[in-house]
Amino acid sequence: MQGNNAVECEILNVIQGAGIWPDCDDKTQLFQAIEILIAGGGSGGGVIAGSEIGAVSAFAMPTPPEGWLVCDGAAISRTDYADLFAAIGTVWGAGDEISTFNLPDLRGEFVRGFDAGRGVDVDRVFGSCQLDQMQGHIHSFNVAANFPNTGFSVQGLRDGDAVQETTVDNVGVAKTDGVNGIPRVGQETRPRNIAMTYAIKAFYPTANVGQ
Repeated sequence: MQGNNAVECEILNVIQGAGIWPDCDDKTQLFQAIEILIAGGGSGGGVIAGSEIGAVSAFAMPTPPEGWLVCDGAAISRTDYADLFAAIGTVWGAGDEISTFNLPDLRGEFVRGFDAGRGVDVDRVFGSCQLDQMQGHIHSFNVAANFPNTGFSVQGLRDGDAVQETTVDNVGVAKTDGVNGIPRVGQETRPRNIAMTYAIKAFYPTANVGQ
């Protein structure tokens, strides 16, 4: 199909470039084509950085858009999602080891850059999981034999003597220094954070093609 003038030809090029067969009775094809081209990076078969098959992105809504699957560890078809299977294989799980494979499960998780021999996260295997951890340390303080006006004393020490002792804090009890607020204590160590939906690019959506 050819246009009668430059504008019509340009519009037809956009529609056909998105893989849509032009239909004069369908007045929505240009809009469809623009959506497809934006999602595909400007051409029918192209992609934009970050939207390649296997890319993972965070979304500001619970359900990701078409073409993306929530990273929930689900087992999905190796045939239906052949492009994704070719990209990530069984790194995140082999499914039934025959017809399915697993998506990464990022629900409730923080993502850390793969060390790849840098030596910061030593001996890390790609795709492996780590439990929470706190660097080893001790708490110590100096006490004097007598504190003025308190009546506090340590047996066996003379006034002015000092001794270093190690104490174990009860981390289950919130204690404050009176300046920085009351600490938040719980069952895990975590930074301040916001919950979003991690999803993986699984396929490129296709528009309905007019006949």
